[in-house]
Amino acid sequence: MAKLDTSISDNAADKFLKSADDRATLWCEKISGLHLLKTKTGGSWRYRYTDPTGKRKTATVGRYPAMKPQQAAEKARGWRNDDVDVLAEKERAKAQAIADQQRAQHRTLKAYLDGPYTRYQARRRSGDATLAILRSNFEDLLDRDMTTLTRADIEAWQSDKEKKGRAHSTLKRAYGALRTMLKQAIVDGVLDENPLQYVSLDKPLDNERSAELRKRREETRRLLTKDELAAFHSGLDAFAEEIRQGRRNSRKHGKPHLPDLDNVAFPHWFIPFAKLSLYTGLRPGDLFSLTWNNELNPTFGRLTKTPEKTKHHGDDKAARVEMDLPPPALEVVKAWWSQNGKPESGLVFPSPVTGKRMDKNAHDKPWRRVKKVAGLPADLTLYALRHHFISSLVAAGVPLFAVAKLAGHKSVAMIENHYGHLCPDAAKDILRQYGASVSEQGRAAV
Repeated sequence: MAKLDTSISDNAADKFLKSADDRATLWCEKISGLHLLKTKTGGSWRYRYTDPTGKRKTATVGRYPAMKPQQAAEKARGWRNDDVDVLAEKERAKAQAIADQQRAQHRTLKAYLDGPYTRYQARRRSGDATLAILRSNFEDLLDRDMTTLTRADIEAWQSDKEKKGRAHSTLKRAYGALRTMLKQAIVDGVLDENPLQYVSLDKPLDNERSAELRKRREETRRLLTKDELAAFHSGLDAFAEEIRQGRRNSRKHGKPHLPDLDNVAFPHWFIPFAKLSLYTGLRPGDLFSLTWNNELNPTFGRLTKTPEKTKHHGDDKAARVEMDLPPPALEVVKAWWSQNGKPESGLVFPSPVTGKRMDKNAHDKPWRRVKKVAGLPADLTLYALRHHFISSLVAAGVPLFAVAKLAGHKSVAMIENHYGHLCPDAAKDILRQYGASVSEQGRAAV
């Protein structure tokens, strides 16, 4: 049997614990201060020592029999040889762990984004748009300590976004915004180094899956059928009636203080929200950030909006939506404005709970309900209303430059690439008219 560094063997410990009273002590004769204390649940190795101030202290070494005598002896001997103030070291380690945890909490993507980086971007013309890009694209990483971000995180993020049909250019813009933020975190002293300094996005997909995703995106850029449009409006009506009926029931059964929704034009914010999406083609994000009078003027029936996704380009390069509201849209706007007390400023669609801007996915739940009661396809996105708006203009022969301006695009390239198939005969008709006109001019000249 190997020689022990302690006088307390397993047999001695077992015998002591079986016969001794609670809180009795068995001292080691080889290592000063080491002892075995009997407790109600077994034994506990302890080490008594004197700290640098002369104060007597006792530290726990480990539990017996989980920690064998030789293990306890080696640990206690190490403390004694190094003249360690065990309890002080434990307190320092605990304090350091707490400090590290607190620093890690301040280093989360969300903490830095909502704090120092929001203040930093407040001084920049397109700061709000940059913050919106980061929040909407990296929602799954917001609670992560920035120092722990890795290549694997970015690869998983890119793969997930590609599966959802996001364009590579969109991912590049978002990832560029993230890297810029991490660089600023170094300047602010939050990070010592950029954890993603040498991490780049993978090249764009160029395979069957990419073609399938492109095809799927193209299929969504279409005109809604007459039946779908009718179902959309009837679905909103049915949804409104459900909300009103629910309120009637609440008022009837113990909550008479709740407002009567039978006397308002829209019992739920989503109804005018969805109607404006159809009538104006605005993206959901732009509707959530839309403000009264400055952008949406119910008195003059005028809409002026810089899309959220182009604000970061600056005023000189950002696209701008400018339109006189069509009569159905103006009717909705005036009714919603009046229902809310004709505010002079503020969000058009604030949160009913906080009064602040709603989450970018706040429309998902009511939209699912509208689709269900209307019998619309479950995979029909609210963005389809924007596609219908653009598709209708293109199919009606509206000049592509005018369509681009109404849709909030700086150039016609995107409209031409994605919606040009809706007007394949436009050039043919123009050439036919041109040919006829010059032929008549030629005969007149003779």
